[in-house]
Amino acid sequence: MDGHDGEWNQVKRKGGRLRNVPAPTNEATDSRSDGIRPNPNPELSVDDLLKYHETVTKDWQASEWWDQVRQVLKTASSQPNCPVITKAVCLGTGPYEPSNGSSTARRTAHMQTAAFCYIVDHLKSKSGRDIDCVVQEPRFTQTDNEFCTKLGLEAVESPGAFSLVDENTLLFGIHMELEIYNQALAKLPGIYVGASLEEWEKVVDQAAVGGSEGPLTAFSRMVAGYDTYAFPDLDYMFSSTVMYWRREKKP
Repeated sequence: MDGHDGEWNQVKRKGGRLRNVPAPTNEATDSRSDGIRPNPNPELSVDDLLKYHETVTKDWQASEWWDQVRQVLKTASSQPNCPVITKAVCLGTGPYEPSNGSSTARRTAHMQTAAFCYIVDHLKSKSGRDIDCVVQEPRFTQTDNEFCTKLGLEAVESPGAFSLVDENTLLFGIHMELEIYNQALAKLPGIYVGASLEEWEKVVDQAAVGGSEGPLTAFSRMVAGYDTYAFPDLDYMFSSTVMYWRREKKP
């Protein structure tokens, strides 16, 4: 991320290399600790947000990256006994009109939301089922909430979305703190899109925790019982992101 848009800590990973992770904060949020706070003076209207979102979405849909996403989803959903998804939970996109005016943060929020909606639409087309969609971001303004409604998404107050996750849920959360992931993974979802166990093992010493339940237990369980697909990388927006699809037992 551009240093002007937020501060990052360098955390030493195993093997001596470094990994950029969000700087810590005293205030728990569902998204990256990037210095952005709820916008006290939003200037954009819902229509403004919609126009920008449509432009961003059309630009990316014409890109090679979007074709890669489409292919990964096609491969994953063509496997036998795919999980049945009836709910979708999106966590921590960031506000659509950032308080610090960051164009990078704004574009990221819209792009991640567009990717979430695209995955939902794909799942709907494959199953023929309706999917209830929820977004949770503590820094949303009322305009952000109304914008989500226009997209067919319900914005909920934190921590309301965590309890909605179950085996029939798509859980989508990019670049969040481990504590937030673990709150959302109290019950494992049918499909997960976010940071991988492999990435967390580079910065979390699981062996030092002790006991049968550690900070990476939920991730380990997903790796054991889910198929793993690399989500196409796109700079900071989706770096080190994977999709875990639960392997359904045959009837």
